[in-house]
Amino acid sequence: MSYIPNINDLFAILPAIILSGTAILLLIVQFLLPNKNEIAPLWVLTFFGLLASLFALWYSTQDPGYGKYFLSQVSLSPMTVWLNAIYLIAGIATLLVAPKALEQGKSLFPEFFPLLLFCITGMMFFTSGYDLIVIFVGLEILSLCLYILIGMARNSVFALESAMKYFLLGAFSSGFMLLGIAFLFGGSGTTNVDGALRGLFLKGFESNYSKIGFGLFLIGIFFKSALVPFHSWTPDVYEGAQTPITGFMASAGKASAMGLLMVLFQHIPSGKDGEVWKILVGAISLLSMTWGNLIALRQTNVKRILAYSSISHAGYICAGIACGANLEALYYLFLYAIMNLAAFSLVTYLEEGKRIITLDSLSQLSGTFPWTAFGLSLVFLSFAGFPPLAGFWAKLFLLQKIAESDSLFNRILLFGAVANSAVAFYYYMRITIHSYMKTELGVIASEPDIAKQPGIGIVAVVSLLVVSVGWLFLQPGLFL
Repeated sequence: MSYIPNINDLFAILPAIILSGTAILLLIVQFLLPNKNEIAPLWVLTFFGLLASLFALWYSTQDPGYGKYFLSQVSLSPMTVWLNAIYLIAGIATLLVAPKALEQGKSLFPEFFPLLLFCITGMMFFTSGYDLIVIFVGLEILSLCLYILIGMARNSVFALESAMKYFLLGAFSSGFMLLGIAFLFGGSGTTNVDGALRGLFLKGFESNYSKIGFGLFLIGIFFKSALVPFHSWTPDVYEGAQTPITGFMASAGKASAMGLLMVLFQHIPSGKDGEVWKILVGAISLLSMTWGNLIALRQTNVKRILAYSSISHAGYICAGIACGANLEALYYLFLYAIMNLAAFSLVTYLEEGKRIITLDSLSQLSGTFPWTAFGLSLVFLSFAGFPPLAGFWAKLFLLQKIAESDSLFNRILLFGAVANSAVAFYYYMRITIHSYMKTELGVIASEPDIAKQPGIGIVAVVSLLVVSVGWLFLQPGLFL
């Protein structure tokens, strides 16, 4: 057995190699620029690095193809490829939206560009890793980058508070995951995902180590996914971070955590042995749906509404994972990421780096910014599952798959998801009501001088096209 990587191993992780190589190049180039405030060359390098990585991701499915590489430490499968595509699409969208918005908030630094690429690299290893150590290293890379990105607005006490809260709670969650890996290794003698999880379903004393370890490992994933009761950081971090960074977290960050849960639950058998873990995840999903939607009813800050909405949507995806609907959950996750990119790009545009967007500030938005009001209404109706928008089809396919089972627990999850969708419709509709039906002018409508931002326009238009008509071309069967 050779420990020296071969050419197929390197091609399997070529997208990550391109991203990390481009990030290192950016760290060098930023010191060679005569004008330290010049970000155009850095932007161009980052953009082409992301495009090259996206092309390499497609190429890796052809050569070397799906399989396990680096002595089964990295896995390339249709699921991991689609997850990596979500990260790269979110990265390109963030690159188009963020520079101008961060500049308005006086928090655009040259380090933003390599941090974005390193963060996506960490996400790739987080979900493509087939060894628990590789997964943990990916987690630490993405987490450290997010801590810094959130705290880049050094002149904002809210951003610094958000970064500190996310850092402290993230350190605890990483500790749980690392301790879980130690117990899994103690129960199985390996950190390979296959072998480590096999110990869950063995009899005897060693199996207890594996069960404790997997439970601790899941706590770390639940934190990253913002599932109840590990969700407390979410509203404050979403509100305090710069809005483009929040959008990146809500799309790519959420996809990485939920994606890892999907990958792991492919190893949980459907019989009696795996039932307890599926009930655990299903119960967490039901709590998340209910709590996220109920608390969102009381919110007036749009970013906090989106934060609690993200908790509830994580619950829907988690319910699909618990019921074995991985294909539908991945489809939901992809469309949910696109909806987040649309929502946060429009909020970024309206903020202009100086406003806090509340429901009252959106009053009569349609009179001054009719297209922006239409876009916001469209994406929030899609979040609510209003037909025929993408969010409706995502929920329909997921709930149909859950309904196929005769299991009582699956029926409970189905009822909970439908009931919560009805509750959520109220607070999503408030965006449309304030934009179109309020008589008094909001802050934004009374100050119509907002500078045009082509990057935000591109992201918003493309995302809204996917939300409105993308379901005609994107079906769950395309994903796996």
